[in-house]
Amino acid sequence: MSYRGRNRRGGYNNGGMQYDSNLSNGGALQGHQLTQAANQHQQANAIVIEVRDWQGGSKEDCVAFLSRKSRVALQNSTIEGDVLVGTVRSQSDAESLVKWSGARFAGRSLKITSRSSPGTSNTIEMLKGFLQRRYNPQIKMLDLSSIAQDPQLQQQGIITNVSTQSKMFAALMKIASQLNLQVESVNLSDNNLDDLTGVSPLAQTFPKLLNLALQNNRISKLRALETWKNKFRCLRELVMGGNPITMDPQYKNEVAKTFPRLVVLDGIVIRDENKLKAIYELPVQHKQFFFEDAEIQQVSTQFVANFLQCWDNDRTQLLPLYTPDSQFSLSMDSSVPNDASASDVSFGFYIPVSRNLSRVSSERSRKERLGHGPEQIAKLFQQLPKTKHKLDTDPSAYSMEAWRYPQVNGITISLHGEFQETGTPQLDTTNNNNRGHRRNNLAGSASSKLTPKSFDRVFVIIPTPNGIIIASDLLIVRPIASHSAWDETPTTAAAPVTTTNASPSASASPAPQLQSQPSAPGVLSPHTPQIPFPDTLTPIQKEIATKIMMETKLNMQFTLLLAEQAGWNFENAIGGFQQSHQQGQIPPEAFQ
Repeated sequence: MSYRGRNRRGGYNNGGMQYDSNLSNGGALQGHQLTQAANQHQQANAIVIEVRDWQGGSKEDCVAFLSRKSRVALQNSTIEGDVLVGTVRSQSDAESLVKWSGARFAGRSLKITSRSSPGTSNTIEMLKGFLQRRYNPQIKMLDLSSIAQDPQLQQQGIITNVSTQSKMFAALMKIASQLNLQVESVNLSDNNLDDLTGVSPLAQTFPKLLNLALQNNRISKLRALETWKNKFRCLRELVMGGNPITMDPQYKNEVAKTFPRLVVLDGIVIRDENKLKAIYELPVQHKQFFFEDAEIQQVSTQFVANFLQCWDNDRTQLLPLYTPDSQFSLSMDSSVPNDASASDVSFGFYIPVSRNLSRVSSERSRKERLGHGPEQIAKLFQQLPKTKHKLDTDPSAYSMEAWRYPQVNGITISLHGEFQETGTPQLDTTNNNNRGHRRNNLAGSASSKLTPKSFDRVFVIIPTPNGIIIASDLLIVRPIASHSAWDETPTTAAAPVTTTNASPSASASPAPQLQSQPSAPGVLSPHTPQIPFPDTLTPIQKEIATKIMMETKLNMQFTLLLAEQAGWNFENAIGGFQQSHQQGQIPPEAFQ
C-alpha cells in the first residue's frame, strides 16, 4: 500500500484543518482586540503637531515634504482653519520634526510646533508645584535637597517617570527660569551626586548665585569641579562637607581657583572680602546711557530713534545717509551664551554675510562681505531678516554710549539691545552658496528660523549742514541675552574710605562719574597710571599685578614673578613679599 493510499496525510490534514479553523476564529478575535488596544495606546501617547504657513502647496505635498526631510511620518493629517494638524508617535519624533521649523516649502517658511500631551502637562505642573513648595521668597532660597525622597513626587510617580535624574533636573531648571524665581541660595544636599554633570544647568539658570550647599553627596574627584569652571562668578559661600573630595589635600586650592570670588568654604573664611571687592569692583556706577555732553546726547538719541524706525520699516530710506566712502559689515557671534530661558537660536540667515574675522579667513570673502557705498550696502541690507525693535515700548532693553570722534569731526555711537526677526530676507542667499549645496540646504531650513536676537551696533556719524552722514556702520548679532548688564545699580568699594568733595548731582548724571575719594591701601585710584604689562595677562591679572607693584614698589619683572608664585592671589603675594623682605631675601635690583 502506498503512503498516499493509507490516507494518513489526508486524515491529518482534515483534522488539522478543523483545528486550524478553530484557532483562526479565536485568534482573529484576539488579534483584532490586540490591534485595537495597540492603536488606542498609540493614539493616547501620540504627539500633536501643528504646521503653519504651508498654504503655498497642497496638504499632501506638505506632509510628504516634512516626512522626506525629517524622516518622521506625520499621520492623521487634517486642516483646522489655516493650520495643518497631524500626529507623530513619540516625543522624540516630535522634536525631530519641530527642528525643521523655518524650512522653505513652496516659497514660504514653515512654522512647526508641538502641543504638549496631557502627560507632559501634568509632569510640568508637578515639577512647578515642587519648586513652589521648596522656594522660600523671604530668604531667596531654593531647597533642592533629597529630591528623590520628596513624598509628593514619590506619590505621583514622577521619579520613576523621568528616565534619569539629570533630565529631571534640567526640566526643573527650565521651569525655574520661567517662574523668574529670585534665588540667592540653593541647597543640593543629600542627592547622592557622584559629580556635578547632572546639576550643571544650575549655572545657566542662576548665574549670580551667592550661596550653594552640596553637602552629604558622593563627590570624590577634583575634576568634578570643572563642570562649573568660569561659572558662578558671584558665589560667596560653598558648603561641601560630607563629600569624599574634602579629604583631598588640594581641595581648598582647587575650589578657590574654580570660584574666584568665594569667601567662605565649609564655614571657614578663605579670602578677605574687602580686598576681593577692591579688585573686582570699580568705583563707578553702572549706567544705561553715557553721553559726552548734552549736544552729543541730543544728536545721537534722535539719530538712533529715526534709524531703527527706518531699519524696521523701509531700509531703502537709510541709503542716502551712506556715501561712496561709507562702510557696512556684519559679524555673527554665536559663541556668546544665550539666555537660559530663550529657545534655540538660529543664525542661518547671517552665515553667508557674516564677516567675523575670527571665523572668516579668506581674503576674498572678507572683501566681498564688506559693503562700500550705498549700492553694496543696500545689497547686504536685503540679505538680512526683517526686524522689529522695541525701543519705543521697552527702552530698558537698550543701552547706548556716545562721544566725539575729533579725527573726522564726528560722533561715535555704540548701541546695544535686542530685536525680533519678523520676516525672511528680501534676498535669501542661504541656498545659493556654490560650495556644498547639500550643506546649505540644511542651513536654509532648520537653522534659518526666525528668532529673537541681541545685538551691538557701532556707528561713526558726521553731522553736516545737510544732515547726517554714516561713515562707518558695524552690526554684531548674537544670541538673545538678558539686559541686566546695564542695570543702574551703584557699586562702591568695600574698603573703608572717606568720601570728600562728592558732588550730589554726580549720580543723577546720565554719564558714569568717578567718585572723588582717597584710595585705601592697596586700592587703585581712578587716576592710577596704566602700566604696560604683557598682553598675555588677563585684565584681572593686570589689575592684581598693578596693585602688587604699587604696594611693594617692585619692578615689573619681580612683580610678575611674585604674582605667579602666589597663584595670582593678592593677599598671598603681599604676605610672601613681607616675609622675604624681613629676611633680606629680596635683592636691591628687584625694586623700582
